[in-house]
Amino acid sequence: MFYYPDFLNRCIRHAYKNIHGEKFYACNWDVDIKAKIKDTTFVVCDTETTGLDLKKDEPIAIGALKVKDLCIDLSQSFYRLIKPQTPPKRSSIEVHGITPSDLDIAKEREEVSKEFLEFSRGSLLVGYFFYIDLVMLKKLLKSFCSVPFVPYSLDVLDLYKSEKHISLDEMLSLFDLPSSSHHSALEDAYMTALVFLKLIKPYENRRLKDLPIKVW
Repeated sequence: MFYYPDFLNRCIRHAYKNIHGEKFYACNWDVDIKAKIKDTTFVVCDTETTGLDLKKDEPIAIGALKVKDLCIDLSQSFYRLIKPQTPPKRSSIEVHGITPSDLDIAKEREEVSKEFLEFSRGSLLVGYFFYIDLVMLKKLLKSFCSVPFVPYSLDVLDLYKSEKHISLDEMLSLFDLPSSSHHSALEDAYMTALVFLKLIKPYENRRLKDLPIKVW
């Protein structure tokens, strides 16, 4: 884990991989951490997985929303089911409700990788307890990127700065925000975005470098 790495400004710019005759953005991030927060585009995202083993399990869904001008842009949402190499565990199905039959219409990993990078490049990624989601995103993109996937990211837990762990539902209740009992990746991304906007408001006129940004 690195904070504000100088090396990121020297590498991973305009890196491409040729896939089926197309230019595939491997990691064209170009986030200016000196930019004002209110002028930055954020992508708030969440994943659903086949299980909780970070080494063996894999993502089966990605949900993401863009935040522009510190407002959620509902016209630009991203939700994809991903074909896994192994079926989801029963314990995971009980949480996210994605069954093997649902995954019959899922997209191939390569296609989702390309679409997610196109959707999110140039944005700062945001999530709740984001390490797990980033591990899963790295797994998904590893086979299709010509360079490592190392975007700038921000965890809402780091903005909240609590000494004890607090769940997303607890944060929603704390800020009197709506919650949902149906935990899809897109709904969780939306609820995370609501919390993020509450927490980021005091920083709106400051610069990205003033936030606890990480690169995993």
